[in-house]
Amino acid sequence: MIFEMIITELTRRDIIDYLLVRGKPFYGKLDLVGFLKRVWDLSSMPSTDGRFENAEGDIWQHMINNSDWDEDFLLSNYLKLFECPETIFLKFIEQVVHPVVLRERDASEVKQVVDELNKYLEPDGYRLDIDSQISGRGIYKAKRIGENKENMPGENAYEVALSFAGEDRDYVEKVAAYLKKKNIRFFYDKYEEATLWGKDLVEHLDKVFRGDARYCVMFISKHYKEKIWPSHERGSALAKALELEEKGEYILPARFDKTELPGLRPTICYVDLQFKSPNQLGDLIMQKLGRIKQ
Repeated sequence: MIFEMIITELTRRDIIDYLLVRGKPFYGKLDLVGFLKRVWDLSSMPSTDGRFENAEGDIWQHMINNSDWDEDFLLSNYLKLFECPETIFLKFIEQVVHPVVLRERDASEVKQVVDELNKYLEPDGYRLDIDSQISGRGIYKAKRIGENKENMPGENAYEVALSFAGEDRDYVEKVAAYLKKKNIRFFYDKYEEATLWGKDLVEHLDKVFRGDARYCVMFISKHYKEKIWPSHERGSALAKALELEEKGEYILPARFDKTELPGLRPTICYVDLQFKSPNQLGDLIMQKLGRIKQ
């Protein structure tokens, strides 16, 4: 059967070459057969060696027992990653960066691998993006670039949206820098200049604060209450908080002062920024996201 290959043979070869020369096994902390079984049903694939019942036996014999195949032969000649259906190739890549496989303690190491894979995938219209989480670590899924996020239930484009007044930017800027260093997906207007360019801001900010974000960190001050755009963001965030009232918190108040906001109950627990540095607040956000232990 011939498959239409959007991800070209050239891209596939580049990716396999990268995985084989990066200095660490592509199957990460798992054993080779255990990893491959996450992608292929080896027990149902026929053996090419009469001594074994299926592909699992072949791979054990030639990769583990005798070691007369190398990884390049396994992936290209035996498993045929250069010509297999796209769904299988993408599943293979997704498993390479799965937290159970790529169990790196430093999130930046995982991001480095993902960024390198995306460098090859993006010219063919795909990229790896976080689709869900396990124990605070991102599970990546390969998606078509420009795929409509509204058709992906349960996925948030942002983990955190930062809502604040311009007068308080100096503090918020440091929080944003901390979150960026920790590879958190967050909305901060200064980092979204290209995205916001030409957009209807009323519509777009409503989508961010009422639809996309997992949490909204609301930096409350007298300036925040008085300004037009923070008021608009607050209205959208309050609408989403009302929708999620029985499912869990959404707005995370962080106060510069005791200003009361319409619609926000004074009984909601908040963080007093007089006693929290930007990095300390960043740590709290990381804890809330489950990225670090409390």
